[in-house]
Amino acid sequence: MLEKPMMRFLLLAMPLLLAGCGSDESVENAANATAPVLRKGPMLGSVDLSQPVRASGAAPFWAIEIAPGSITYADRAGAGGTLTDFYPVSPRVDADRAVFPTQTPEGAPVTITLTRAACGEKDAPLTAEVKIGARTLTGCAWPKPAGENDAEPGNASAAPENGSAGG
Repeated sequence: MLEKPMMRFLLLAMPLLLAGCGSDESVENAANATAPVLRKGPMLGSVDLSQPVRASGAAPFWAIEIAPGSITYADRAGAGGTLTDFYPVSPRVDADRAVFPTQTPEGAPVTITLTRAACGEKDAPLTAEVKIGARTLTGCAWPKPAGENDAEPGNASAAPENGSAGG
């Protein structure tokens, strides 16, 4: 018998309990609130890795562009240089570095490592290391300038001056 009165009490009290769940904040205050900034992809320091990133080094000159769906490598060591498309992969990112484990079209292993550390005279925000098989290249990396639309990585006008050497 006690169960029915308790049930009736709960049913009557429910609307009162739910009425207390509303907010006192006015619609005007909600409209003035700052919208959260949404990030599209993984971040490495201040660099959004869902946007194109460039890296390059000297001795020999090399350059790479990493963008969603593509990784293009330019090797200027030989006469005229060559362009190679590596298989696009998503990076493994932690607080201080992003690693892109990929390969050449021939199947040689390639590991691209971007590290959050200032690099070069113009302070590019990232250092870069590219391992292609047994060969290791080092240099600097930075976000590709917005609106730039060139056909290959390493355009000398787009790269910040840096004193990095590669090998």
